[in-house]
Amino acid sequence: MSGFLKWFERKFSTSNEAASGAELVFAPNTSIPYRPTLIDDLKSDHQQLGSIFAELVAATNAGKRKETKKALDQFEGLLYEHLLKEKISFYIYLRGIFSQDEGTLELVNYFSREMDGIQREVMKFLRKYRESSLSPSELSEMSHELNGLGKALTNRIKREEAQLYPLYMPPSAVGQ
Repeated sequence: MSGFLKWFERKFSTSNEAASGAELVFAPNTSIPYRPTLIDDLKSDHQQLGSIFAELVAATNAGKRKETKKALDQFEGLLYEHLLKEKISFYIYLRGIFSQDEGTLELVNYFSREMDGIQREVMKFLRKYRESSLSPSELSEMSHELNGLGKALTNRIKREEAQLYPLYMPPSAVGQ
């Protein structure tokens, strides 16, 4: 694991537990602890991302280049943080606790692969417009792309929160 990922894992894996003094419980074969607040944190990220996305859409539709760039930067920063938190503290943890449950592991891996594909598309979108001058024609194109992107992200978040997040539990709850 790279030094950055080790730092990130420590930062997001132990911050709440260390502050409360709670004993850490790790997923089998990982150094990823169960975090009682993780799902609430991820859902909070989703709400914040939704708010920033709405600001991005409004600024783009109004043709406000400076506000569009600002919202784009905010969205990108929070999205990167959220995706890393999810990848490290959530997906690796779930793979650990469900390592002996092929069906659940297959579901977790499906969601993870799907998110990787969505992530690639979102990153491509962000790169395109971060490097853009945001001319009126580019803002118009961006507005159209934001519509499709918003629908895809909303669909993904709803499915993730309804189908995947309920799987997150301490190892003892799944017989580990």
